[in-house]
Amino acid sequence: MSILTLLALALLVAGAVTSILPQTPGEMPLSLAGVYLYWWETGLTSPSTAIVVVLTLLGLFVIASQFIGPVIAAKVSGASTTTAAAGGLVSTVVFLIWGPTASLVGLFGTVFVLEYRQRGNLLGSAVASVVVVLQSFGQKVVKVLVSLVILAVMVAVIVL
Repeated sequence: MSILTLLALALLVAGAVTSILPQTPGEMPLSLAGVYLYWWETGLTSPSTAIVVVLTLLGLFVIASQFIGPVIAAKVSGASTTTAAAGGLVSTVVFLIWGPTASLVGLFGTVFVLEYRQRGNLLGSAVASVVVVLQSFGQKVVKVLVSLVILAVMVAVIVL
């Protein structure tokens, strides 16, 4: 195995690992960099262009879902986009200070308080908060699965 192949594998593994760690950015760019580096190293012959396109689209889907997901969750739950954005901001700040569990509590609490102030409806605010938190979990699961699929496909391409 060449140095570039080992570097590509390292990028792919780093992408998978960062997808598992909480609030660690860069999983898809790392994974896709591993794909492109190996593809370039083989003279654009392995993996096939079709596989590279599919893996790229999967990665772009995950990247887009990080921006679109909270907006969709807010709309589904009836919460405003501003509330979801504020929840995300508070969640990120709280994560940096107290960690992932507090981050979820911060997300839930922020959405709940802002929605309750807007609507005055206790049940509606609770539902909106739960939906936004569940979207956060779902997005994490998708990121982990896609980065592991990219890693598995590339390991199969390299080994076979």
